[in-house]
Amino acid sequence: MRPRYGISALSAFVLLSACADNDDQQNEQADNQENTQENNEEDVDVQAQEAAVQDLYFYMDESDVDALYTRSPNSDDRLGAEVKLDPDSDEVLELDGGMRFRGNTARGLEKKSFNVRFEEDQPFLTDHNRMNLNGMFRDPSMMREKISWDIFEDAGMVSPSAEYFDFYLNDIYEGLYVHIDRIDMNLMERFDRNPNGTLVRDQIRGREGEQFNVNSTFGFDMSQIDQADQVDFLEETFNYRGDPNWGEVREFIDLVQRTPAGPEFAQMMEEETETESFLTWLALHMMVGDIDAFGDDYWLYLDHEDPDAGWEIIPWDKNLSFGSHTRQGYGVLNDFFGYEYEMDPAGWDNQLFEKLMETDELRDDLEERLVELMEQFPPSYVEERASEYQEQIEESVETRPGEDAFERHPQNHFGELDDYELRAEQVTQFVPLRYEYLRTQLGLNEAQQEQAAQADVSAGETVYLTDSAGFVIGSFEADQGEGSLSVETEDADIPGIQQEYRLTADNTLSGELSLFYKNDLGWPIEGNWYEEDEAVGSQGELVLFQDGSMLESEVNPYVNRIQGDVELDGTSTFTITYP
Repeated sequence: MRPRYGISALSAFVLLSACADNDDQQNEQADNQENTQENNEEDVDVQAQEAAVQDLYFYMDESDVDALYTRSPNSDDRLGAEVKLDPDSDEVLELDGGMRFRGNTARGLEKKSFNVRFEEDQPFLTDHNRMNLNGMFRDPSMMREKISWDIFEDAGMVSPSAEYFDFYLNDIYEGLYVHIDRIDMNLMERFDRNPNGTLVRDQIRGREGEQFNVNSTFGFDMSQIDQADQVDFLEETFNYRGDPNWGEVREFIDLVQRTPAGPEFAQMMEEETETESFLTWLALHMMVGDIDAFGDDYWLYLDHEDPDAGWEIIPWDKNLSFGSHTRQGYGVLNDFFGYEYEMDPAGWDNQLFEKLMETDELRDDLEERLVELMEQFPPSYVEERASEYQEQIEESVETRPGEDAFERHPQNHFGELDDYELRAEQVTQFVPLRYEYLRTQLGLNEAQQEQAAQADVSAGETVYLTDSAGFVIGSFEADQGEGSLSVETEDADIPGIQQEYRLTADNTLSGELSLFYKNDLGWPIEGNWYEEDEAVGSQGELVLFQDGSMLESEVNPYVNRIQGDVELDGTSTFTITYP
């Protein structure tokens, strides 16, 4: 029997390793550092440099640059280039074959992402020679991927890390990027895994032909392939590193497909996988709202040289998280914001995840793990990291097109450049709203009504008024008073947000009130209370009224919220309309 690999044990290993590394580093610093003011100042300078975004200067023949940007973006042919970390330095980093565009849908975006291969391992790439530079063009916050990878890493999963870089091409600034570690045997060794193991990623969704019209090989009928050709089929269908044991891959797919959901499936997962890694992977994706990952945005690893080892799952591709997703008619470049994604991987043809969710024992374990992770990563976790990263990338984000910037790319990200602070809130505001939705779906919130909610208020605390579906109608942070507060909404013919919000307090309460509205197109989230079918129309002009009197208020149309200081006593009617 293959034992379950407890995530707590994995977390402890990572923590102990990190502590050991930190102890070694501190001892070495103590041995080499003189206790002088001059050295202390030097240490501060070093820390500041480490916190800054690393510059990358790429130099190419202009003819190659033209070819790179005019040929098919799907070309994987590499073009030669040299790289410097400092344009004034004589040190040149040679590339092994050069660079090319990377990604699937990302190749069609106006700001390109790059795959780079150096001749030698680089210290700034954790001693690796491969680089994945993601342009983050669809993410105006420019933090979704970075914070997502922080969460996966801090949860104790085998996962890539992410670092920011400023990208220059022939001395022209072409944007802020995030490098995501390549998932390969170097990464596995960093996490103390056997580099001779099996590491594969399902790519059947990218294969052409009607017979492969599925999103996951776990949902593909392998009997369509002759038995003698199945290994060749898997090798052609999966990305892989090293020399995988395709027999083990084939056996795992077969076990998943022929084992029915329920006790038998739970037993199969117990024997064949490090089950906790799959539960943590699913729970984290539910937390960050990445519903695009259940088809093929993951790698599978097995130490096939160890008969007691089980399959592990490794996350990949976190650009659609924290409320970012494809909207019908708009694609991925849109300003719609939502968090009410169902906790369901159905629709991706992936029997592995579907049967796991249909197995009561595993689903109970998953929900327990989800609650643990929401406690481990409270909203303050994301707020702290967002504040830290905003400070690091502020100068880069604020760089505008000009003589020395954005010759090949239009700008850092799609949409308005002046609204960065508001857009960055899409990440920090997503977390408490998503958690309220998940808690409601898990039955942890008190029973609420449709479009109505109630909460007990105490000074200094923020309460969320969440309806029975998990939608947060409003939140209230009291600075004075305590008591019960309820809210209900009703359709109204009002310019702007076509709802009336009736709030009732059983005692005098004062504080900051936030009211939220629905604004989406029907998929993946339903509901629109705004007068237009636009993500961001004229919401910036909206103001808050209480019983017909206009209040001082602030609106963030990128998170569907208006807020202002109010005093509540009895029942008040609020509307969100124009002055």
